[in-house]
Amino acid sequence: MAAPVETLRMEQQGRAWDVGKVCDGAVLLAYACLVLWTIRYHEKWADEAQAWLLARDTSLGDLWFRLMHYEGSPGVWQTLLHGLIAVGWPYAGYNFVSALLGFAAVWMLVRYAPLPLPARLLLPFTYYFCYQYSVIARSYALFAPLLFATALVLKKAPQRPFLLMGLLGLIAGISVHGVVISVAIWLIAYVPLGLRWRELTTLERRRTLAAALIYGLLLLLFVICAWPAKDVAFAEHRGLSNLRYMPDVAQATLAGAFTGEWITSLAVIGLTLPFLWRGGGWVFFVPVTVILLIFGTLVYAQVWHFGIFFLAWLFAIWISALRTKITKPTMIALSVVIACQCDWTAQAVYYDWGHAYSGSSEAARFFHETGVAANGVYAIGYPCTAVQPYFGANLYSDFDHGGSAGYWDWSKRNLADDPSALFSSNRRELVLVGYKNNAEKSRWAKLLNLIGYEQARHFEGSTFWQNGIFEAESFDLYRRGSGHPAVQAVSDINTADPAQAVQLLAGFYGVEMHAWRWTAKKFSVALKPPPDAAGKGAKLDLSLYLPPIQLQMLGPITLQADVDGYSLGSRTFSAPGLYTYSAIVSGGHLRVPLVTVNFYLDKAITTLKTDARELGAVVNSVGFSSPTTPSP
Repeated sequence: MAAPVETLRMEQQGRAWDVGKVCDGAVLLAYACLVLWTIRYHEKWADEAQAWLLARDTSLGDLWFRLMHYEGSPGVWQTLLHGLIAVGWPYAGYNFVSALLGFAAVWMLVRYAPLPLPARLLLPFTYYFCYQYSVIARSYALFAPLLFATALVLKKAPQRPFLLMGLLGLIAGISVHGVVISVAIWLIAYVPLGLRWRELTTLERRRTLAAALIYGLLLLLFVICAWPAKDVAFAEHRGLSNLRYMPDVAQATLAGAFTGEWITSLAVIGLTLPFLWRGGGWVFFVPVTVILLIFGTLVYAQVWHFGIFFLAWLFAIWISALRTKITKPTMIALSVVIACQCDWTAQAVYYDWGHAYSGSSEAARFFHETGVAANGVYAIGYPCTAVQPYFGANLYSDFDHGGSAGYWDWSKRNLADDPSALFSSNRRELVLVGYKNNAEKSRWAKLLNLIGYEQARHFEGSTFWQNGIFEAESFDLYRRGSGHPAVQAVSDINTADPAQAVQLLAGFYGVEMHAWRWTAKKFSVALKPPPDAAGKGAKLDLSLYLPPIQLQMLGPITLQADVDGYSLGSRTFSAPGLYTYSAIVSGGHLRVPLVTVNFYLDKAITTLKTDARELGAVVNSVGFSSPTTPSP
């Protein structure tokens, strides 16, 4: 009877295997169809475009050793795109790159993950796999396939050190988060190996040391290339003073990574911790989570990073399941996360099918139809980058100073958001404003109206995050008008007057006590030169107050000013009180309808626990008067 029983058992296993393969195939087919169908409707936004433009418009040497200092990450993703563009891959097929990477990750998950069948069949449809890191074409799409490939070869680390080194090197080349994750995996793979070093053969030792040396050099290269430049204009407010925000960053990150709510997300993690402890995955997950939360607090955190924590958690579960059996609490945690994130996927896909994720595609279509030439539009705002890849050459007169590069320059040399550059430009018949919120839209609309522009077109779009609109990515196109502006500029500004607030260009906070505003260290205003100022010149007066706390904490404070770059000199204040800074401006610098006056304080308070703003001075008014008028 043994043979028939054994035969029956083998037949049952064969049928189970066949059913499993059918389920796997059905899931992969459904996943591919859903992702590809969503890509059909997806409009690419600025962050997607920026990476493509960096890959298209620069050499690999310039990319790695200059531009990555401003992007804050190594250039593996841009290098991949550079190669694809070189062989003719079109921008229309850009999102298929992330889709292919997503499919590879899901294939490994469904086929090889040591998880129960229901989890393997449903995880592919969670938010980060099925939308955020597959439909959206960004470097984060590399994380899942590389992490899962690493999980597959981790046990073979002693025999395949160069393969593991290559995978970890690629992970580190994605972003700073990748560096942390890569180093953590390397440690869990090779620290145990080091403890039994004497058991290894001479060949194994040599190969391991050689792979470790190459890996260390790769990490050094990535750090050098991604180290922030001195004039970077991205994530400037980094530092230890941000530690007070760590609870907020941690709560937002945990919520966004798992269930949408930080308490239930913490509970989900808690349910899996005993399993991760027994399987050893906690050695990876806990340090990585803590380090990345600290990095997000001190340097920079954004919602797009949250999925990395979700993938790190899955990786920890995967490697733990190789050593110990999946527990019921772990399955409950996975079920809760799957339920929450499949709902996010449904909402995100439904939104993308019926709404413009960005107005960039419609704007590009309009410019193609109207025949706008290269360098034929003046662009304001980072979102305008999203329009550029639809054209073979730089569309904007102010990007790259009218050169060929179409990417956004994250250095402080970039004046695309500087009103003074707009006022002084002679190449702005058409002005395109890209904005993320109504405040930006309103501000630029009023400024452009001051210099005689009228809105000609609007291109609507909004990015989507999990279960709701995240921020606008819309565009307004302005054309030089023939009539008089609806709002007239003034020569003398009362900072508390809301009607004149449009001329406060930068560095001013909200009105306080209905009378004044705090400023930042640098602040700027737009002023209309007085009548006859082109011949007679004018006197600039700034009324400011320095509270005692400023001088107590900072010591003497020096104020400098310039008009469109022309220096007006400086004045140092050694005691608190009300002052008037005055300077004579010659007529040669007042021959335009509007001038930009910039003020610079050499010191400002940034360490108050009760106020997170950069506090420079209190300003009541600023304006021009006749040079013969006595100073107040």
